[in-house]
Amino acid sequence: MVTSLRGKDSMLVIGENLQKIDYKLAPCCNPIPGDEVFGFITINEGIKIHKTNCPNAISLMSNYAYRIVKAKWIDKNSLSFLSALKVTGFDDVGIVNNITRIISNEQHLNMRSISFDSNDGIFEGNILVFVNSTEHLNSLIQKLKKVEGVKSVYRVDGSEAS
Repeated sequence: MVTSLRGKDSMLVIGENLQKIDYKLAPCCNPIPGDEVFGFITINEGIKIHKTNCPNAISLMSNYAYRIVKAKWIDKNSLSFLSALKVTGFDDVGIVNNITRIISNEQHLNMRSISFDSNDGIFEGNILVFVNSTEHLNSLIQKLKKVEGVKSVYRVDGSEAS
C-alpha cells in the first residue's frame, strides 16, 4: 500500500487507490501526459514513472513485479512537459522560419532549444518543445509534417535524444 503524499505537480495519481504522491519521470522513456504509464518503486529514488512501452518495461515488470504500482495521468492541461522532436527534410530558404512559426505562433508552444544542420541540401533538426499531452504533441507533429520541404517528424524518447 502506498502512503498518501501530495505530489509537487498533482499530474499523476499512483497506487491501488490512485493517490497523489511524489514521483520522478524516467529519463529512459520520457513519459508525458496521455502516455500509458506505470510506477516503479526504486530503492533510492522513490517512484519512477515509465511508459508501458518503455524499452525497460518488460524487464521491470517480469523481474520486479512486486515493485510495480498503477499510475494514471489526471488534469492534462495544467503543466507542460519537455519533449524532443527530430525533423528532417529538404533544405530551403525559410524552412526553419516556417517550422518555428507553427510551434510558436500557431500552437503557442515554448521551445527550450532548437538546432538545425544542413548537408547536401538535406537538413536535420532537433527541437525540444514544451507540450501538455501526447495529443498536443501529435497535433504539432502532424502540422509540422505538412510544411513544404519537411520529409519526417517524430518524437525522440530520452534515450535517443542527442
